[in-house]
Amino acid sequence: MTGTEKILRHIADKAGGEAAAIMEKAREEAARLEEKARAEREEILADAEKQGRDIVDAARERSEVTAAAYKRRTLLATRGALVKEALDKAWENILALPDQEYFDFLYTQLDKQDLGRDGQLCLNAKDLERRPADFEEKIAAAAARQKGTLVLGGFPADIAGGFILQYGGVEENCSLEAIFESEADVLKDAVRAVLFED
Repeated sequence: MTGTEKILRHIADKAGGEAAAIMEKAREEAARLEEKARAEREEILADAEKQGRDIVDAARERSEVTAAAYKRRTLLATRGALVKEALDKAWENILALPDQEYFDFLYTQLDKQDLGRDGQLCLNAKDLERRPADFEEKIAAAAARQKGTLVLGGFPADIAGGFILQYGGVEENCSLEAIFESEADVLKDAVRAVLFED
């Protein structure tokens, strides 16, 4: 082997060794970069999975809150409808009472009024026709107990039931409508207590 061949051989061996070292270093760097990329990928996937769980949990919580609010609103609306239905039924039952019971109810309402003045009591047309024979005596006696006078008005009142008291130019509305309206909260509470014993 000549000197030039030896030099070339030496250069080739040296270049081969350097190339092998560079290739080894490149493989190590590639393996390191691949490991780093794998770790980053796993971290990104773990973060995405956690975010996904958080989104699902938040959506579930919102839907549970929404469902609970809807349930409460529906329950309240249903309860309100049942209370209204019960009060409407009570109203209808009072109007449908047999004459004696209906007028006994009116007498109890009359006794709750301030009758210590001179006035007249007005009924609707239906009640005027079906009033008991002793109605005028009973209302006069109720007023006399309070040192007043009370006579039956000569014209029908525009009410569904109950009565209107007139004292001069002043009217006291004792119609069933007014009684139910003034006692609305008490009546609703009583109906709720019966229907929804909580």
